[in-house]
Amino acid sequence: MTTLDNLLTIITSQHSEYAKSILNKKDFDILNSLTSSVSGPGFITENQGKLLTKILQENRKKLENLTEEITDALTSNRWSRPFRRVEQIKKLYIGHNDHGDLALVIEFSFSSQIRKIIHEFTSKLENFQIVKSSKKGTATLNEKNIVKMVDALTPLNFDIHETIKTHYEIIKSWTRPVYENQFLLTTIVNPNFQRHITEDLGIETAIDQNIINDRSLRYQYFLENPKNHGENLVECIANRSKSRVWIDRKQHDLTAVISALIDLKRLPMMVVFENGSDDHVLAHLQNLSNSLEKNGIFERVGIYFRQENNEVGSQFNKLISEKQYNYKLDDTTQVVAVQSGKLPKFFLKTAWRPMSIIALNTKMGMRHGKISVYSNCCDCIIEWDDEPVLHNILRTEIAWQ
Repeated sequence: MTTLDNLLTIITSQHSEYAKSILNKKDFDILNSLTSSVSGPGFITENQGKLLTKILQENRKKLENLTEEITDALTSNRWSRPFRRVEQIKKLYIGHNDHGDLALVIEFSFSSQIRKIIHEFTSKLENFQIVKSSKKGTATLNEKNIVKMVDALTPLNFDIHETIKTHYEIIKSWTRPVYENQFLLTTIVNPNFQRHITEDLGIETAIDQNIINDRSLRYQYFLENPKNHGENLVECIANRSKSRVWIDRKQHDLTAVISALIDLKRLPMMVVFENGSDDHVLAHLQNLSNSLEKNGIFERVGIYFRQENNEVGSQFNKLISEKQYNYKLDDTTQVVAVQSGKLPKFFLKTAWRPMSIIALNTKMGMRHGKISVYSNCCDCIIEWDDEPVLHNILRTEIAWQ
């Protein structure tokens, strides 16, 4: 009696032209693909076998020359070899991301149902990224991500590493009022906290309420009084609830944004240019130069990328030369500028770190890649654009296949 896989081979080899003429293209292509699988060392999976059976059942009347053989094969439901077993992987553990940093790693075998569920909740994670050429994804290793991932993956019977489970239980055991009271600005007595504040602002710096509110994210303390989200730009930035804050460039020009950051003692500063047309990049540089000079910044500025020496690009490069925006990156550098997605390697070899970052119309540029990862070191990231870009808007359909 003919097995189903042998029948498949007969259809696609001995009766190929006939099958191609009567079957729709999708079914014929699937049969050809399954033929390669059944002749290979791994055979086919049980799900592939069900798919083959379904196609044969739906098309046996069309395949008139083979109707009897198809009926007999479907009735016996025999196969020449056992189905290939698919390893079911569903794991959550602590590993490393593409940049070598510790991260939460999710790994699982392809499943359209699980993929859909994971796609929905990963859009709420911080810095979730797909590992290229792999059925893995990574997210920032922090408390919020741990809770969200454990809550979402436990019902799916994922194998969750014991270390993550321990962290999860500790985090869930926290009582918010008790936890916050330990980290009120007025109750923190740790000498390291006082030292870092002093190194940041200096002993003689006058500290107003805006600066106190602004540094709460950087030094992770709470305030007894609720933040006042304010009516001016300084207060808007100082009272942000997250590291990223959107500033409408139609309401506030770049000069005002830089002025507000200076008021908040937020130098040194990194400016991220978009990967746009030469005209746009030149316009941004001219705008940045004017804004810096209006705020009294004429030196110790490094623009660390160049344009091609075409008509517009040469103007860009000439302006950098004229303004002497080629200052070497060191502890005294006030302002640096890079292009979205391109971080010079020497940034990783120096102790220089930005106190603030301004993204100039970069759209997606601050959401993934090297600049995105590097920006995690900063607690004040300004997205200066016409409209806000949602934190995970780059989340496209996850290619886990």
